[in-house]
Amino acid sequence: MLSIKNRIIAVCCAAIDSDSIKYYMNYFTEYAKKNNYKILFFRSFSDLYRAASHGKHDIGESCIFSLINYKLIDAMIILPETIKCPAVRDDLIRHAKLNNIPVISIDHYIEGCYNINYDYKTALEKILCHLIEDHHYTCINFIAGIKGNAYSDERIDIYKKVLKEHNIPIEEERIGYGGFWSIPTKKVIKDFINSELPMPQAIACANDTMAITAYNSLINAGYDLPREIAITGFDGLIQAIEHYPAITTAQHDYENAVIKAFDILNDIFNHKEVPAVNYINSNVIIGGSCGCHYDSIKKYNNLSYNLNNRYDAQIQFNKDQINMTADLNDNSSFQGMFDKLTRYAKNFFSHRFWLCVVDNFLTEDEELSDILDDNASLHFGYSNHMDVVLSKHDTIWQGMTDFETSNLLPNIESVLEEEDNILFLPLHVLDHTIGYAALVYEPDKMNMEQLYQFLMNVSTALETMKVHQRQQNIISSLENKYIHDPLTGLLNRRGFYQKVLPDFNRCINEEKHFIAISVDLNGLKKINDTYGHSDGDIAISAIGNILINSSFQDETCARFGGDEFVMAGPLADDLDANDFLDKIHQNINIYNKMHNHPYDVSASIGIITGIPTPEISLDDFIKAADEEMYKDKVLHHQLREQ
Repeated sequence: MLSIKNRIIAVCCAAIDSDSIKYYMNYFTEYAKKNNYKILFFRSFSDLYRAASHGKHDIGESCIFSLINYKLIDAMIILPETIKCPAVRDDLIRHAKLNNIPVISIDHYIEGCYNINYDYKTALEKILCHLIEDHHYTCINFIAGIKGNAYSDERIDIYKKVLKEHNIPIEEERIGYGGFWSIPTKKVIKDFINSELPMPQAIACANDTMAITAYNSLINAGYDLPREIAITGFDGLIQAIEHYPAITTAQHDYENAVIKAFDILNDIFNHKEVPAVNYINSNVIIGGSCGCHYDSIKKYNNLSYNLNNRYDAQIQFNKDQINMTADLNDNSSFQGMFDKLTRYAKNFFSHRFWLCVVDNFLTEDEELSDILDDNASLHFGYSNHMDVVLSKHDTIWQGMTDFETSNLLPNIESVLEEEDNILFLPLHVLDHTIGYAALVYEPDKMNMEQLYQFLMNVSTALETMKVHQRQQNIISSLENKYIHDPLTGLLNRRGFYQKVLPDFNRCINEEKHFIAISVDLNGLKKINDTYGHSDGDIAISAIGNILINSSFQDETCARFGGDEFVMAGPLADDLDANDFLDKIHQNINIYNKMHNHPYDVSASIGIITGIPTPEISLDDFIKAADEEMYKDKVLHHQLREQ
C-alpha cells in the first residue's frame, strides 16, 4: 500500500463507443473526491471482443489491465459488460481475490463480488405499460437480443408477462431476434413486413441500437412513424435521446449506481455487513417515437447545432493529426520525435500526463541474429522497468526518467497527493506492447475518441521509428560483415580497398610517401596437419593481432585470404620500412614467448615504400610488396632446410 492518507480504488473498464462509460467515469471522479478516495482508471479503448479469438489489436489493448499492482490498491470496481473478453474479466477478479482486494461489479453479477445490478424488469414493464395503458396499443411486436442470451430471455419474459396481465394474446411470430445490433435488426423488420400477420401498432426493442435501426428501416420502407407504428428502445443511449424524434427508452441511473458503489466501499472499510446483490432503478424517458407529443423543432435545432460543432471540431482535429503524423515521421531520432510531439500536447486533454515506454525500446543493441528474428524485437506486456520519455505538469516539460513498473509512475505517492485520479491507457501496435499513457482524467477536457486516435498515431510513429532504427542497424551490421574477415576481425580484401584507395589517391595528389606491407604466415599447412585446424586459426588470428599492434598511425590491416595479410597507408615522414619490419618481428617474438605454443608463429614479410604517381595503381604497390614477401619466404625456406 502507498503511504498516502486516502484509500486508492482501481476502476477497470473498456470500449470507446459507449456513452455509459463517460457517465460512469465522470461520476466516479466526482464522488470519489466527495468520499476522499483516489481513483486509478485502467481502460482499454477496444471492448476486447476479438481478444478471445486472438485478435492482435485487442490483445495489445488488454495489456493495460496487466499493469495493475494489487499491492497499491484498496479495492476494485469493474464494469464487466464493457469488457467483452471473459478471460480478461476473470483474470482481473482472480488477481483481486488472491490479494484479498474487495471487488464491486456494476451491471453484471459475478460470484464472490459485491454486485450492483439495474432493475431492468421494472423499467421495461413501465415502457410496455405506457404503450398499452397510455396509447391503448393492443398489437405489439418485440425485438429481443441474442437468442438464448440471459438478458434477452429476461426481457422476452417481461414482454410476455405484461401482455398476459393486460389480456393481450401472445403470438410467438411477433418476437424477433436482433442480436442487440443493427444488421440482424434490419432482417427482423424485413421479416415483420413480409409476415402474413398484420403489421403491429408498436414495436418494443430490447435496446436502443435496435430501436433506432427499426425506426429508420420502417421509414425507408414507406411507413409513417410514429403515426402508423410506435417504436421504443432500452438503455438510454445518447443516440436514442438525441434521435429525431427522441426514442422512448429507459436509462440506467449511473449516478446512483456510483453513489451506491462508494457507499458499499465505506461499509466494507468500516467492517459493516454488505449485501452481495444491490439493485438500482432505471429511469424511463418518454420521447416522441412512441407517439407522445414533444417540442421536436427546438430539440432538433439544438441537436443539429451540436452535431455541426462536433463535425467542425473533428475536421480540425483530423487536420491536426495529419500534420502531427508528418512531423513525427520526419525525424532521424526518437528525441526529435519527442521534441515535435510537445507541439501537440493539447491532444493529451489533460494538464498533466506521462508517456511511458517499455525498457530498452529506445535503444538498439541486438546482435544481427536477434535483429533478423522478428520475435526477438517484440515486446509482449510490460517490462519490469519503464521509461518516461515525455511528461508535462501544467506548462512545465520534464526530462526522461525510468522507474519500476510496479510503481505505475515515478513518485506516484506525491502525484496522488496532488491529483484525485490517474487514467492509464495502452500504447501498442497490434499485440506489440510499446508502453502506456497516463494522465489526470478531466471530464470537461476529455474527448476519448480523439484521444484514442491521437495515441494510436503516436504508437504507430514510435513503432515506425523503431523499425527504421532496426533497418539501419541491419544495414550497418551487414555492411560490416561484408567488408570484414570473420576469423580475425580485420578488413577483408573488399574492405581494404574501400578504405585504403582514398588514402592512396591522396598521396598521389599531395606527393606523399605510401607504404604497403605484404605478410604471409609461415608453415600454416604444417600447423594444421600436426596440431589441427583450430591451432591453425589461432596462428592466423595471432598474425592479425600482431599487425594491428605493429601499426604506427592506424595503418589499415587486412586479411586477403588464407594466410595472406596486407598492411598499408600513408607513411609518416619520420618512418621507413625498417621501422615496420623491426616492430613486426619484435611483436612476433613477444607473442611466442607469452603463449608457449608447441610451434612458433613466424611470417614472411615484404615492404614497399614510395611516392605513388598517377601511372602507378594501388595494385601495383601491393604486387611489388608481394614480390618482396616471396623473396623473404624463399629465404625462410632455405634457412629452415639448413
